[in-house]
Amino acid sequence: MAILTRAWTAVARRLTRSLIILAVMALIFTLLISTVAVRQTMTNLRLNVERNIRAGFSLSGTKGEGLPIKDANAVRHLAGIGAYNYQMQTAARPNGLALIDGGIQLSDEADAAAGVTGTTDSQSLSQFTGRLYQLEQGKHLSKDSQQSALIHTAFAQKNGLKLGDRIQLQQGDRQVTLTITGVFSGKTDKPGPLPSDQTENQIITSLAAAQQLSGSKQLTRATYFSSNPRALPDLVRRVKTLPLEWSKIELTDNAASFASVINSIASIERILAIGTLGISLAGLATLSLVLVFWVRSRIHEIGTLLAIGTSKRQIAEQIMIELLLIAIVALLGAMLSSQALSHHLTANLLNNSSHVAGTLTVQPQAAPLVSYLLAAILGLAVVVASGIVALAPILRRTPKQILTTLR
Repeated sequence: MAILTRAWTAVARRLTRSLIILAVMALIFTLLISTVAVRQTMTNLRLNVERNIRAGFSLSGTKGEGLPIKDANAVRHLAGIGAYNYQMQTAARPNGLALIDGGIQLSDEADAAAGVTGTTDSQSLSQFTGRLYQLEQGKHLSKDSQQSALIHTAFAQKNGLKLGDRIQLQQGDRQVTLTITGVFSGKTDKPGPLPSDQTENQIITSLAAAQQLSGSKQLTRATYFSSNPRALPDLVRRVKTLPLEWSKIELTDNAASFASVINSIASIERILAIGTLGISLAGLATLSLVLVFWVRSRIHEIGTLLAIGTSKRQIAEQIMIELLLIAIVALLGAMLSSQALSHHLTANLLNNSSHVAGTLTVQPQAAPLVSYLLAAILGLAVVVASGIVALAPILRRTPKQILTTLR
């Protein structure tokens, strides 16, 4: 307790010098906490992106040919595939219902055709993942959905349809009856020329319903999603080794687009890690220099303490306690100022990299408490190391050498 009292008295008695050291420490703590907090925020963002992005690849037939479902099934059982979606696109006439006007009207038959997309997972369709479509009512279709359909809000309003109503689709002599389980809104950027290409005339059905309408089991497209986005290139390489008739199959993947997002965030993390190291080293050098002069200015006090029997260890402990007392005050101030600074830095980094993220929407969030604790520990380590550097010239001398310098 006596050593703590002496340390506090020494800090208060040399208020000007203590405030200078406090300002240096506060700056170091603020920069460290801000960079560590921003880096942790970016790390959390990258992990969140990796969990939520739908990194994957698609298989389709070449030259407009369909994809045999046996080939699609052979791929979906590969290790590393977290989810899949089978699609079949066709056209059908909605019996007794009016289509939304649009496109080039070629004939009565063309006017009556609506676009039909059969799917095992409507939520995974590129129109929904790309946020061109939004589900307004009901629920998405899954592989367990039977005789179900999603329709556009404009189509529903024009025909007075609602959830639970039944519609009939017909293609030639094939007919299916579907229950409306969802209503979506939105519009594609460049619809085709026919009414069946218009977004409002799109009907999304279960895969079985589309196959029944077309009279074929072949798929238009099969999309597979990697359970680990970073492992997508390896997964694609393994797919290409499967014994499929690749001359009739086209494979496309989105590894490049999602890799750019993740790599952009990862590069920011690396820059912040280097910045944290740089701040630590610069802080160590600056604070050590300040403390060297601070310790030298107290050489008479140190000599007096040695003369009355105080050991070098006790003197070093007192000086370190003084530094820690100042550091605690600096840390408390830095905790407050660094929150605004880290939020500002995070917002700027996200804004500057927003062109890479495309449709990815992210907002700066508060870093977890562990980030502040890690930064505080790192800052205190810098303080302790600086104190040791400043005390080293004194501790290396014998008490006699120190007392000799006082004469």
